[in-house]
Amino acid sequence: MKPCRMIATVATVLLLPWISWADVDFDKDIKPIFENNCLRCHNPEKAKGKLRMDTRELFMKGSENGPIVVAGKPDESTLFKLVNQPKESDDRMPPDGDPLKKEEIEKIRAWIAAGVPWPDGVTLKVAGALASTQPKDDPGLPISEAEKAAVAKLQAAGVLAIRLAQNTNLLRVDFSLRGKEVKEEELALLKDIPNLTELNLGGTNVDDAMLAHLKPLTNLTRLGLHNTKITDAGLAHLQEMAKLESLNVYGTAVTDAGLEKLAQLKALKRLYVWQTKVSAEGAKKLAAVVAGVHIERGY
Repeated sequence: MKPCRMIATVATVLLLPWISWADVDFDKDIKPIFENNCLRCHNPEKAKGKLRMDTRELFMKGSENGPIVVAGKPDESTLFKLVNQPKESDDRMPPDGDPLKKEEIEKIRAWIAAGVPWPDGVTLKVAGALASTQPKDDPGLPISEAEKAAVAKLQAAGVLAIRLAQNTNLLRVDFSLRGKEVKEEELALLKDIPNLTELNLGGTNVDDAMLAHLKPLTNLTRLGLHNTKITDAGLAHLQEMAKLESLNVYGTAVTDAGLEKLAQLKALKRLYVWQTKVSAEGAKKLAAVVAGVHIERGY
């Protein structure tokens, strides 16, 4: 390396912001970075590389290639290496748009060095156009004894059931984290949880008949049925979900005929149908009757 180039390189390093782990707050510093740059590809509907970053448990689990962070060791963490790539690198994350700012990269470094602190109960949301339009200040409904009992039973069975935020009673229930098997009696509990707005059954053994248990869940805004055994027939059980904004059925046997059953879901904004038998014509037909819906076919 020529002397002048080495001096310039050293100067650049010295000019990088240095942030102590004690100066990093997850909610203020890390959460916005992930929601604005990472959640678009690593959320419950689209887990690219089988990586989800919406909860700490899933984040620490990592991708199909293993963990992406080593707590306390940023230089050994895949996440830090990828966000620290130059703009022209094919491996850079995020892959589209501008790279993270230097201060954002430094905050991630400090956060990993601090042991990856993530407050209990904090769930990340996709920012921008993919975000749910559920009002952030919606307190939800009063919690009944029946709802408390149903949530307790699900949690005891290893199902994730958590509030969307600390200031609301609205709930998210995720069966996918526990494994593939979902029991009929577990789905039957859902009717006693009126605050349930987000439900993920992706990757489970759920079939058309079991979807009958979802028919009373008219407060749902997000529903994941990807990689399940459902067909067009099962979608008939969703027709009264007037608040549903996001539906994921990728990797299922759903066809154009199934999409016709969704025509009255006027609140629908995102529909994921890649690796299904839905055609471009079928998607176009639904988009003509459900204003503003974006149908992701994977092309």
